[in-house]
Amino acid sequence: MRVLRLIARLNVGGPARHVTILNRGLERAGHETLLVYGSPADGEASLAELADGLPAVPLPALSRSVSVLADLGVFVRVVRLLFAWRPDVVHTHTAKAGTVGRLAALVYNVTRGRRRRAAVVHTFHGHVLSGYFGRLASAGARAVERLLARGTDCLVTLSDRQREEIVAGFRVGRPDRTTVIPLGLELEDLLALPAVAPSLREELALQPSDVVIGYVGRLVPIKDLGTLIEAFADVAARHPEARLVLVGDGPVRPALERQVAALGLSSAVRFAGWRRDLTRLYATFDLVVLASLNEGTPVMAIEAMAAALPVVATAVGGVPDILEHGRTGLLVAPRRAGELAEALGTLVRSAETRRALGDAGRRVAAARHRSQRLVDDVLALYERLLEDRRANGSSAAPGVGGAQGTTAK
Repeated sequence: MRVLRLIARLNVGGPARHVTILNRGLERAGHETLLVYGSPADGEASLAELADGLPAVPLPALSRSVSVLADLGVFVRVVRLLFAWRPDVVHTHTAKAGTVGRLAALVYNVTRGRRRRAAVVHTFHGHVLSGYFGRLASAGARAVERLLARGTDCLVTLSDRQREEIVAGFRVGRPDRTTVIPLGLELEDLLALPAVAPSLREELALQPSDVVIGYVGRLVPIKDLGTLIEAFADVAARHPEARLVLVGDGPVRPALERQVAALGLSSAVRFAGWRRDLTRLYATFDLVVLASLNEGTPVMAIEAMAAALPVVATAVGGVPDILEHGRTGLLVAPRRAGELAEALGTLVRSAETRRALGDAGRRVAAARHRSQRLVDDVLALYERLLEDRRANGSSAAPGVGGAQGTTAK
């Protein structure tokens, strides 16, 4: 089997890890892969080194921003790659790559007999259908996705709730061509992380008695970190031992730093920038927090669970599919600083509650989110799509979806 995978950029985040885990796993299983990827935006940290050793083609002109001439050039390049490489499966990830890649696959497939066409798959890692743009632009994005879905053999979401949102909420794609394959990650080091391990506390000027709340990710508007800082101000007033560490970078960092200073929190909040030493990072935290307005399946939450840390998160997108309120973490409504502060305060006060939620989360992460399970599920999907293509040349995907549209839980 030959699989061409296309993603807009290998920036710090879940999609970059997802695609490289898949291609490495497929290569180990004896299949041929080609990873085509673009360039991160200005200010984004790159994870392009994850592609080292993989068959890959970087396309620097492929980026998140829209440029008619650059995007047309990328489209032509991808079409040429398809005709030169002749994949059995074209699998796109992220919105921009999903648009360019699926249009290129359409051009490629119309020149081939039905049984010789590539199966076309697209994975939603979150989405840009709401929360990112204004009303008109969001409506345009939904219209484009609906058109692209008509030429896609299977849409993949990372959670049941995300599938419901995509199919029923935004009416993108048919239920029988949309399936759920939960995120899988390389978690072994975090699953083995002991209760006491080397951390970054000394480097970040944190005391052993501090209760450290961690955030890991991009500093961008959709993460609603302003509400998080507002909530933390309430927590810090009630619990002087509380500290907040924001790991990552992005365009809203200057505004967040001003907010922290204005609230008198400079001694309690650390901006740590991007970090790559994950085990030391998660060993620094006592709990993690996510205040996003929109999410697919947040990598930070799964990594924290693997490290036996409780998670406080907004109940948006696929978050409630990986976090069970009161068992592996606490869920709150978005944009509710008071509710978020109350949940954080509950965990800051009680080490016993943190330990119970963290232990349960680690068991869930170990059972559901290992990398090999992801590879096995995706490979099974490809094989079903290609078997149907060989059998009758249909673009339908028997066995994909079923009553609930899931292939793995």
